[in-house]
Amino acid sequence: MLSSSHNRAYQDFSILLTKFHLNVENEPASQERVKQEWSELRLYFEQQIAGIDVGDIPEAIASRWQSVQTEIKREFKLLSTDVLFLGSARQTTTQNKRVKSIGDRLNKLIGYCKIITNVPDNEL
Repeated sequence: MLSSSHNRAYQDFSILLTKFHLNVENEPASQERVKQEWSELRLYFEQQIAGIDVGDIPEAIASRWQSVQTEIKREFKLLSTDVLFLGSARQTTTQNKRVKSIGDRLNKLIGYCKIITNVPDNEL
């Protein structure tokens, strides 16, 4: 089982992802707000999620955790690119495509967090 601090980090990350998702969908044209919230989300990810080492994870679940963690890092990098492209989009149709892509990536990340926090050790 994950330590309570790691479990809490993934739960908080999921909450931040959900908030960001709602704000991007509701105000995609508000570039400043998206940039600010993205900076906060990225900082949290770098400090609390990306820095978790496999040595901090119980051996029984380390392999599966590492697989999910790798997917989280990969998806977060792709999300970074989408957010960057949203910032440079000028046409509404392009913005809408980027918002959809961002939403899809955020849903995947939220799903990965749920896998890590909700699944019993023997199923992770």
